[in-house]
Amino acid sequence: MSELMTHTYRRILLQIDAATHCRETIGTAMDIAARLDGKLTGIFIQDSNLAAAGTLGFVREFRLSSPIGHSLDTLTVEAQLRAMARSVQRQLEREGGRRKISVGFRAIRSDVQTEEDELQDADLVIVESTGRLHSRNFRGHLTTRLSMVGLLRPTLFLKGSKSLAPEVAVVCDTLDAAQRGMRAASNLLGGSSAHVTLVPFNLSTEDEKELSRMGETLNADPSENATGGVYVAQVAATDGVELIKSLSSTECIVVMTAGGPFMEDPGNLEPLFVSRHPLLCIQ
Repeated sequence: MSELMTHTYRRILLQIDAATHCRETIGTAMDIAARLDGKLTGIFIQDSNLAAAGTLGFVREFRLSSPIGHSLDTLTVEAQLRAMARSVQRQLEREGGRRKISVGFRAIRSDVQTEEDELQDADLVIVESTGRLHSRNFRGHLTTRLSMVGLLRPTLFLKGSKSLAPEVAVVCDTLDAAQRGMRAASNLLGGSSAHVTLVPFNLSTEDEKELSRMGETLNADPSENATGGVYVAQVAATDGVELIKSLSSTECIVVMTAGGPFMEDPGNLEPLFVSRHPLLCIQ
């Protein structure tokens, strides 16, 4: 599997907004950038909908220091968002300087086209999704967007502040997805030894046999195996719920390929987005 290590994740983009758990997420993103010897660019997205809330007379802000609701206005909300952006920029620059990592920063408004333009130059996009998991509307919008329009760049959805575990589960809804998933896992982990589990999903009997032969071939030749071992799950997953049940207790990285049968069904994605597992979605 040495040919799978292509060192492509060099330009890393960390997407940040008002809902992000910045300190923990920045630390994990820095770990990834350091391991891959890459550049980390933070993009703070100023939510235009949040700013517009200040124009609604019935909206109130409740602060930890006071039980009384306070009126909002657009200028105040925009000033708060700018203050958040400056705080994030300082965190990035301070941590980047301490760890000798090249960092950049930009603040943009939440215009879809602008966001997509920013993604064009990235090899890997990192999004922290823990703070949004309570929102069914967010999950529905996200899973629909992933399944309908696909991904511009490989996207890692982080869950919490823990470092990535050296254990990977690849959703194999095609044989090509298995190969691309292993390559993406190697790229993300920077060649670090990892256990990779190939999880069949609605494969034909012949493809399941070929997947088993692929795992046996890689494990038989250590020179071609850049991981700590490749295993094929004994039980095929039939949907997202069954996939979650098949994963180990370790918070392994789940790799999924856009455009395949698994990600085309938003119902398969819902259990994964509310799980504790980091998700790497690739093209």
